[in-house]
Amino acid sequence: RMAAEEEEEVEWVVESIAGFLRGPDWSIPILDFVEQKCEVFDDEEESKLTYTEIHQEYKELVEKLLENYLKEIGINEDQFQEACTSPLAKTHTSQAILQPVLAAEDFTIFKAMMVQKNIEMQLQAIRIIQERNGVLPDCLTDGSDVVSDLEQEEMKILREVLRKSKEEYDQEEERKRKKQLSEAKTEEPTVHNSEATKLSNSQGDEHFAQPPSEIQES
Repeated sequence: RMAAEEEEEVEWVVESIAGFLRGPDWSIPILDFVEQKCEVFDDEEESKLTYTEIHQEYKELVEKLLENYLKEIGINEDQFQEACTSPLAKTHTSQAILQPVLAAEDFTIFKAMMVQKNIEMQLQAIRIIQERNGVLPDCLTDGSDVVSDLEQEEMKILREVLRKSKEEYDQEEERKRKKQLSEAKTEEPTVHNSEATKLSNSQGDEHFAQPPSEIQES
């Protein structure tokens, strides 16, 4: 349906935006912002106001960076919107590249991104202590391979949270739990008491490993 030259124009816009989103003019200010502000995002439900304020600042940063770039290369708002909704956007970019853009519009994605960066930075700090002292800090020596276990567990959970909002994720967990309980006919009522046992239980890995297609809501 689209005329060939229109399609070419959209493709040019998409490629050019994708190039910008991979480049330093975008990624450095975004990374600086996320690293500076992620400290308060600890996946607790508190300090909602702070979260909202930080998200607003982030929105303004994203808008400013995009506006400056679009002005510079002569792409208007309509062309930009068209490029973003074009199927080409999916083939020329990855979820990781688009995430910071989507995060400006969607608080859930933003919060998950900040929580993830916070955890990454904490893990990095732990590694630095480990490298400097040749050992893990006392608080972390109760397991042989704490850092990688922690990291794998956190990253698995985060990937899941990124794919769905926290609420949907919790509802889904609750639904699965009830389903499992009813299937087990409550033979072992203690099984569901501890989230920790569920997480450390290696069989718990399976539902994290599902491909995104199975998880996404229709």
